[in-house]
Amino acid sequence: MEFEPTPSFDTFWRLAAERHDIDARRRSGLPPPWTTDPILQSYKFCNTFRVLDRVSQFLVTEVIEKGPQKLEEVTFRVLLFSTYTSIRTYETLRTNIQPLTWRTYNRATYEKVLRRLYDNGISIYTGAYQKPAPELGFAESFMNHLALLEVLMRELPAQLKQAKYMADVFGYLRTFKSMGDFTAYQLVLNLSYSNVMNFSEYDFVVIGIGSRRGLQRCFQQHIPRLAEVDLVRWMQVTQEQHFERLGITFNGLGPDCLPMMLCDIEHTLCELDKYVRRCTQKTKSRPFEPSGKLGKIRLPKAWSHKSRRVLRIKCLEEAEAEVLEKFVVESIEAHREVHGVREFLVLWDGYPEDEATWEPEDDLVEDAPGVVNAYLDRIQDRK
Repeated sequence: MEFEPTPSFDTFWRLAAERHDIDARRRSGLPPPWTTDPILQSYKFCNTFRVLDRVSQFLVTEVIEKGPQKLEEVTFRVLLFSTYTSIRTYETLRTNIQPLTWRTYNRATYEKVLRRLYDNGISIYTGAYQKPAPELGFAESFMNHLALLEVLMRELPAQLKQAKYMADVFGYLRTFKSMGDFTAYQLVLNLSYSNVMNFSEYDFVVIGIGSRRGLQRCFQQHIPRLAEVDLVRWMQVTQEQHFERLGITFNGLGPDCLPMMLCDIEHTLCELDKYVRRCTQKTKSRPFEPSGKLGKIRLPKAWSHKSRRVLRIKCLEEAEAEVLEKFVVESIEAHREVHGVREFLVLWDGYPEDEATWEPEDDLVEDAPGVVNAYLDRIQDRK
């Protein structure tokens, strides 16, 4: 199948180069305006390279590089940060909890700090995007997310050790009902900045809604879903040709002038969609305001790992492996005593009543305390 490019295809490369130059001018200390493009002057756009965004730079320098470097501990810190994706929340936790480690983790300690923020009306989450919270028995989203972190820590370190492909890690995360494609992919990328998973940055990409729209703007024909990843890979491999064809000097990333990676192509396609809409629509929006001085670029140390030089692309047949479901408690319908141990009859979210199971009280109190308490209150009211 052949695809005919549109004028927006060339706009993509111009946008990528100019947005990267804006970042370089800011970091060099030049005063604004850093561009003559009126759209880029007026509205906020993400960096061409994801790793240069402020949150990613904090993740690399403050989350991954600071603290014990054992796989479990790095995984825990990345999960903790990625759960709320807020620099302020992470710094508050780190200030109030020492050491910030999985080895010493205690839910009540973390809840105390997070609840103080919550009660004081301080946002625990970033404003960039909202993550749906799983239903794990708590009234507040931040507690359900904390419980999800605990569930992930039971299995994710082992999954990272045995994963043959980056796609395996993504596939595991997607088995959780609260993990959509976007959330799971962002977490995979965050983990990839560390040595807990050493796959090539060119192995795997997930096409989001915004990038799908941007990709469609680049070509005249309708793009089938099965062709999207191939097109993004083609754009990544041929990027030098397009910059040269358009007479654009693209300096690349860092001292080695690294090209755009798959994730950079993907999210710059999303920025292209935003850019074109800004050019063609008369919509009101808050003008872009710089968030302050940008520091020196810090690239992930893990990128130098020799395993990342090997390309591992999971073929379609392997990608169709069976998906394992993670179970979420919907309600408790009854209880009983078995050999002195109280058990609850649990209905599972998304499953029929005839698949209800009896579960020990200790397990449910740990994983879904809110549901247990609600049931106990309900049976108490009946007396």
